[in-house]
Amino acid sequence: MQLQEYFDQLAPAWDKELTGERLKCLSNIVKELDIEPGYYVLDIGSGTGVLLPFLIAELGDEGKIVALDFSAEMLVQGKAKSSPPIVNFVQADGMAIPLADYSMDLALCNSVFPHFNDKVKALKEIARVLRNNGRLVICHTMSLAMVNQLHQSIGGVVANALLPHEFQLKELIKQAGLKVTHFEDGPERYLVIAEKSAPDV
Repeated sequence: MQLQEYFDQLAPAWDKELTGERLKCLSNIVKELDIEPGYYVLDIGSGTGVLLPFLIAELGDEGKIVALDFSAEMLVQGKAKSSPPIVNFVQADGMAIPLADYSMDLALCNSVFPHFNDKVKALKEIARVLRNNGRLVICHTMSLAMVNQLHQSIGGVVANALLPHEFQLKELIKQAGLKVTHFEDGPERYLVIAEKSAPDV
């Protein structure tokens, strides 16, 4: 089974996995990002749109959200929920983002980064679409060890969908031209923030 097919099959029941604790964790992360009205936000691996209510609350009716996922069925679930005109749903791979260079202020990877089989390629693609001083956020509602243990226990197409350890991830992010400004790995959440610096003139 291919990864896309795997997530297509999971889509209808995906939201049943969302506990109140997980939603509260994600809400807090989004609030801590100081998103301003007018921001252009890319939600990579948006799935059923779990982050959208929190992002919409920060943006209001100003700015833009691109909800990107390679699973058509996940996007079907996301579109079925009410969303304002600022949200655009796009079916695409995070390693080939159909957006212009320097077009996004913020790129979020919630529960998706382990699934990129070429993480450097994905990071470089994200860096490409970020504006100068734009940020990349990688987050999970559990620790690195718990994410990796979960995927290995499920096995199959997600058995090797692992988060790199801190020093490895920082090196990968550096190769993409970004710089880690925050790294947090605790039992209830994993949060990495990296920034795209403006080039020296």
